[in-house]
Amino acid sequence: MGVALFLVSLLVAVVEGGRDAGLVTGAKGTTVPYYASPSELNAYWQSVLPNRPIPSAILDHFSGPSGNEMKVKEKGHYWSVNSDGLTEGDAKIYHNWAHRIASEKLLYPETVFTTGSKINLYIDRAVALHSAYLRHDIADSIPMSTKNFTDIAAMFAPMSLSMARDMWSTLSSCEHPREVAGEQKACTTSLESMHGFSVSALGTSELRAFSTSLDVPEEGISSPSQRYEVAAVRAITAKAAANTVTCHSMSFPIALFYCHAVNPTRIYEVTLQREDSDVVPKPRTPAMVRALAVCHVNTSGFDPTLRYWVKLGLKPGEASVCHFLTRGDVLWAPASAA
Repeated sequence: MGVALFLVSLLVAVVEGGRDAGLVTGAKGTTVPYYASPSELNAYWQSVLPNRPIPSAILDHFSGPSGNEMKVKEKGHYWSVNSDGLTEGDAKIYHNWAHRIASEKLLYPETVFTTGSKINLYIDRAVALHSAYLRHDIADSIPMSTKNFTDIAAMFAPMSLSMARDMWSTLSSCEHPREVAGEQKACTTSLESMHGFSVSALGTSELRAFSTSLDVPEEGISSPSQRYEVAAVRAITAKAAANTVTCHSMSFPIALFYCHAVNPTRIYEVTLQREDSDVVPKPRTPAMVRALAVCHVNTSGFDPTLRYWVKLGLKPGEASVCHFLTRGDVLWAPASAA
C-alpha cells in the first residue's frame, strides 16, 4: 500500500481521536503540559551555557504555545511547506541532507567568499520556525519513527493530509542511514537533546551557538535575475578548519531539528549588498544581508554525481562545498574555535 493511501487510513483514526488525544496523563489521571515553558528553556540554557547568547533560531521556538494545544493560526503556519505523495522508495531522495542542499543553486565554492565577488544569492527557506519545544522528559518518551506515526499524529489531531505527509517525510529523515562518509547525525526534539548531541559530536561542553542574521527573511532569498556583491567576510571559526554541528529546523508541529556533523568545516559570516540595476528588486528582497555560510572542507565522501562538481570541473575531495544557513538553522562550535 502506498504511503499516501496509508496516511489517509491513519488520519481517520487520528481525527477520531479528537483534540484531547495528545494530552499526557499524569498522576491520578491528571494531564500535564508537554511543551517546555520559556522560563524552563532559559533556565536550562543558563545552566549549560551561562553568559552565552541564545541564537535567534532557538529563541524563535521559545514563543510557542503553552499547555497542550496549538493555536489554529500557528498550526497553519507550521505546514506551509509543499509536499508530494511519497512512496517508501521516494523517502531516501526526499529527506536526506544531501537533498536539502544538493540543488545546484544552493552550493558555492569557498572562493566566492572574497570581497568584491558577485553571486546569485540563494538561501533556503526556514520551516517550522515558531514550533514549540517539547519538555525533555516528554520528548524522550516518544519514539520518533514512522512505526510510531499514529501515536505521534494523534498528539496534533486533527490534521490535513499535507500535514501528515510532512510529518512522515521528517520521520523518514530521522530513520535514514548516513549519506556522507563520516557523518554523525541525530534528530532532536528538545533543547536538551540538541545540546546533548552537539556536546557528544564535538567532544566538549564548552560550546557556542550561532544562527544566521535576522536580515535573512523566513522565506529565504532567491535572486535568479539579481546579483549580490560580497561586501565583507568574517571568519567565525579558525581558518585551519574546525569541527562543528549544524542543526536544521524540520517541518514538524513541534521543534524538531536534524542535526549533523560533516567535518571539518570553516564558518563565515558573509555580508552581501544587492546590486540594483535596471531590474526591479523582488518584494522583500533585502538590499543588504548578513548570513552564515558553512564550508565543508573534506568532500571526498560527497556524491560524485552532483552537478556542482561538473560545473567546477572537479571531483569530490578536490574542493570544499559551501552553503548558507537558513533563518531557522543553528550552528554549534567549540568555544575554543569560535
